[in-house]
Amino acid sequence: MTSTTKFIDANIFILRWSNPKVKEFIDSLNREEHCTSVLVLAEVYHKLKQKKVENVFNYIRGILGTIKIHDFTQDELFEAIKSPLEININDKIHLAVMKNNSINTVISFDKDFDKDKTIKREEL
Repeated sequence: MTSTTKFIDANIFILRWSNPKVKEFIDSLNREEHCTSVLVLAEVYHKLKQKKVENVFNYIRGILGTIKIHDFTQDELFEAIKSPLEININDKIHLAVMKNNSINTVISFDKDFDKDKTIKREEL
């Protein structure tokens, strides 16, 4: 069975400070409709620290309390490594996490996800 939950990619969380539409979306997240992964949050933390955004820890902690966060397994890592898609390894891991949790929609500005025809990408 396919979930109606949508997976949120790192670029959405990162753009919260520079895109009012993204800020509005992030401020309206809920557990029933949205999820992400530990790997996405690690990417977000890394990028926001590079950008010298203040209170990154509290931002990540707030996300943890708002939506479902999926771990990823070594099986998903190996699925990603074996994937023939020409996209970066983190995106391949995101796809493996999505598929193993029956999630078929990713919210992202990253057009690389369009290379996987089994999922749908939505922009804000």
